[in-house]
Amino acid sequence: MKVNYSRLIQALVLITVISSCAIKPPTTSDYDTAYNFSKLRNYAWIQPTDSEKVATLDNRRQVNAIETVLNQKGFNKVNDAEKADFLLKTHMVTDKKVDVDRFYSTWGYHPFFHPNVAYPSFHGWPSNSTTVVTERKVGTLVLDIVDPEKKQVIWRGTVESPLGIYSNRTPEERATIELKNANAMLETFPPGKVIAK
Repeated sequence: MKVNYSRLIQALVLITVISSCAIKPPTTSDYDTAYNFSKLRNYAWIQPTDSEKVATLDNRRQVNAIETVLNQKGFNKVNDAEKADFLLKTHMVTDKKVDVDRFYSTWGYHPFFHPNVAYPSFHGWPSNSTTVVTERKVGTLVLDIVDPEKKQVIWRGTVESPLGIYSNRTPEERATIELKNANAMLETFPPGKVIAK
């Protein structure tokens, strides 16, 4: 039987992409337990300063994804911050993470299935271990939800993703990743219940 290796490789790549999309990114959330979130309906973005006014393509994808999720939850965007029940502000934090993995290998075989035979102690059984240290950069998107009157953060959500995740991705794939991240980050907002449309 002739094996079509190119189709096999394509299938493996497709399975890898699908499984990576199914994995939920690491998220955290925190909120003011004394705040009444049930009164929230309309939102607006905190206007950027002059140094922040140039938005990258990824910034715009993040904003669109967050707005999409909030709209699906029944909230409405308004352009006038004075008419908003809550304000949004995002920023990105980059950090390095170190993974340490140790792999063990032994030679020979361990005949534990012969209880009546005396064997030397296995404490000194020859073994090798290899330690692999991997350093990776991660980016954490932080979303602050602010009370416009008190100027206080009432809810904060974060979502973490490895830097370089967009390498060799199409604009559509990048938008899909941002939407998945926004869904994961806003899963617990508002605390308690989701406002019905």
